[in-house]
Amino acid sequence: MKRNNRLGGILAVIGAVIGVIGHYFLFFQWYVAGMSAESAEPGCEILLKYLHPGLADLGLLGSALLAVAAYGFFTNKNWAFLLSQIGMVCALLSTWFINVPFMAASLPPVYFTLFFPYLLIYFLFLRLVEKVNWSRILLALAFGLAYIFCFMNGVSSTSRIITVGAPIFAVVDALHWVAMFGWAVIAVGVLMVPKEWMRVVGLSSAVLELIVGIPLAVVTAAELGRFSLFALAPISCLILLVILVWPGLWQKWSGAE
Repeated sequence: MKRNNRLGGILAVIGAVIGVIGHYFLFFQWYVAGMSAESAEPGCEILLKYLHPGLADLGLLGSALLAVAAYGFFTNKNWAFLLSQIGMVCALLSTWFINVPFMAASLPPVYFTLFFPYLLIYFLFLRLVEKVNWSRILLALAFGLAYIFCFMNGVSSTSRIITVGAPIFAVVDALHWVAMFGWAVIAVGVLMVPKEWMRVVGLSSAVLELIVGIPLAVVTAAELGRFSLFALAPISCLILLVILVWPGLWQKWSGAE
């Protein structure tokens, strides 16, 4: 199907403008408030002080990529859609996770005001611009969730190493980032031209996160006496592992040869 470059350019411009204005506005409004808030979770104060500006930078990077993608769409360049999706990955991550430490500090999850418009733009890109079928969209969304959850485990483990220093966080920390990178690659790749190597990357990321995520979830749940958010990554990866190893399911949903 022919790509709707004009609509792609318009959506990319909207996404870029939302990101630039939104990130500057929210950061200046809430950065100091976040740093001075008392958190119910250990390590959240570090996330609000150091990760908040880092994610704001990631969001601004996403806006820059969307702006360049808009130029690509308006000039009918083949690379425009790929760049727009990389920008959307940056935009969605930058506006999702930071809400977690905000809520832990009894602050409103203000970045959802950017996340949900970005999510809508993401779906419009896929359905109306590139005309991707729903099975590939849902696969990409599932890979994207695993990417975010692995990022959550990685950054939270890093903050706990600094504040708590427990060995469990030190031994698993780096591998969450490896799994996250794998999911990020195929979350974008499956929307382009799905290949068998992407399934291999997904399998590797899923197994890796299960190896490091399950012990982490068990230990932290035992310490907290309740469900641990560290369990979200291994749960999502287990579901995706089943999907990826189920005979014929990857080929059917992704259209890979």
